[in-house]
Amino acid sequence: MNLTLIRYFMAVVETGSFTRGAERANVTQPTLSAGIKRLEEALDVALFERGRGAQLTPAGARFLPRARLLLQEWTTARRELRQAQAPRQRLRLGYIPGLPQHQLTTLLGSFIAAHPDTSLEILEAPAANLSRRLQLGRIDAAILFLDQEPGEMALPLFRQRYVLAVPPHHVLAHRSTARIADLQDQPFVIRPHAEIMPAAERLFAAQNVRPRIIGRVESDAGLLALVQAGVGIAIVPHWLPGKNVATLTLPELRETHRVGLIWRDAEGAAAAQLREFAAGHDWDTEVQHPIIGH
Repeated sequence: MNLTLIRYFMAVVETGSFTRGAERANVTQPTLSAGIKRLEEALDVALFERGRGAQLTPAGARFLPRARLLLQEWTTARRELRQAQAPRQRLRLGYIPGLPQHQLTTLLGSFIAAHPDTSLEILEAPAANLSRRLQLGRIDAAILFLDQEPGEMALPLFRQRYVLAVPPHHVLAHRSTARIADLQDQPFVIRPHAEIMPAAERLFAAQNVRPRIIGRVESDAGLLALVQAGVGIAIVPHWLPGKNVATLTLPELRETHRVGLIWRDAEGAAAAQLREFAAGHDWDTEVQHPIIGH
């Protein structure tokens, strides 16, 4: 059973609130609620009375002492093993620019809090750089785009979709969807090396649509700032837009990219611990925050 989910359960019980429980667990409330749901599904019982806040069901009350015992046993086991083991283990993690900041920092913060005996070293770098470092053994794991079916040394995390971002007063802002043909002669800002650009360019060419490209930037943060300023429109990852931006789906642009965790040592304890956290993490919660890098 995933101990992270049990920690979520105990955080709600001990604070008497899903909101305060999420704050204690250092996660968003949707992430905590999703974790509680997964725990209930694993146990095949309802732990909390729906619509009555954090009130335990009879099954939840019966599970409570067991949950406490599980966490106590885990804490005791870790303490005893730490006392008997050699120096702290190290985890060198790389990640590509442009990942959702809130989800990433929540994952890393929760991991460090639960594994204070692990020395975490992080590196943000382009995918090719990370792949080379992984092959050379200079990092232990990396979060990046998965170009093919994941093997035994990869864990898919989420699918990155794409939306059209426009200023709030743009002619398209009142709509929920747009067609490629609607983009003819529209002022466009692009990140030339964005993963979505080849698919977008093929669509433009196939329909003989020529957006008016007025700006090229190196980061998704730069794209968003130009859209917010009313300079142009842009195709961006679905989790990126924040305030002062309207988003529309582009049904013709069906391209998605799978983001996943890959590692080099199947026996590495630290990488295995990170995999447990990443597997239970809610990467699809759409929280509108600034981003890291691209």
